Amino acid sequence: MRYMILIYGKESDWENVSPERAGEIMGAYNVYTAKLRDAGVLVSGDELNVVATAKSVRGMGGTQVVDGPFVDTKESLGGYYLIECANDAEALSWAKQAPTMMHGGGVELRPIMVR
Repeated sequence: MRYMILIYGKESDWENVSPERAGEIMGAYNVYTAKLRDAGVLVSGDELNVVATAKSVRGMGGTQVVDGPFVDTKESLGGYYLIECANDAEALSWAKQAPTMMHGGGVELRPIMVR
């Protein structure tokens, strides 16, 4: 079954991160990505561009496109991993290892709908 690990964090937290600390965090993501790949569960994953580049498209009474995510949250979606695991427990185990926890972020684990 496929699962998406959605990585959330505060973009503003990166403004005061030293280059050394940023390197540590990105290094942790590189290690995590390699672990997912080596375990054979990684389907794909990418870092997303900054929130300022986002567009939101809404429906109901006509389509509206606005700059920015405008989702009611203090954190923004910064990237994702699409993984394939045998069950929820395995997927949750991988989600708990995401390096975003190192800098106060979190992840959302969502199973992919099978039709």
